[in-house]
Amino acid sequence: MSRPDFAFENTKPVIADRDLLEDLRAVAARLGVVSLPQRSYRLHGRYSTTAIKSRFRSWNAAVTAAGLTSAGRRDIGEGELFDNLRDVWVALGRQPRKRDMTKPVSRYTHHPYVERYGGWLGAVKAFLASSEREEVALVEPPRITASRGPRDPSLRLRFLVMRRDSFRCRQCGASPAVMPGVEHHVDHVIAWSAGGATTMANLRTLCVRCNLGKSNLPHRGSG
Repeated sequence: MSRPDFAFENTKPVIADRDLLEDLRAVAARLGVVSLPQRSYRLHGRYSTTAIKSRFRSWNAAVTAAGLTSAGRRDIGEGELFDNLRDVWVALGRQPRKRDMTKPVSRYTHHPYVERYGGWLGAVKAFLASSEREEVALVEPPRITASRGPRDPSLRLRFLVMRRDSFRCRQCGASPAVMPGVEHHVDHVIAWSAGGATTMANLRTLCVRCNLGKSNLPHRGSG
């Protein structure tokens, strides 16, 4: 009777890089996020995070290779975070929630905000405090020699005007918070070409339809 051959056979399948990356993207899509922390993947992914880090040398490298944003990025400045939050707020016409911080509306998830400010509401409060300081600086007693300012209001001034107007068109009341897709312009009450200043007192929120369809009557000309 011949001896059996006890030669080792490796039956463990080799997982291709593309399968690992596809699962990272699939989990991110299922969760509705653009960045994927390890703890989230451990709960919802098919493969071991240790195996993924070993294959790509680090978790961030794997996430980047999958076309996602690294949740651990720590070099995002406060100004960049606030600018992004401002854009999301304008697009939604209301205060954003954590779940709103996803692409294409937001460039970043809520994670860098929570890491910097200790919580989502803390980040919102810090942003509003910064906006309040900007508003105080912009709303000053008019000076006779004061300049009218540039024709186009800055992004920060646009936000302050829209927030003052509750993100509603001053003419028809349209708001993206009620009607998704509504786009707002910030318009001069007294046209800049007619001597109107680019100040909060002379600016108002109009939806695109009302702004482009308004008449050219005095004090209502195009900004």
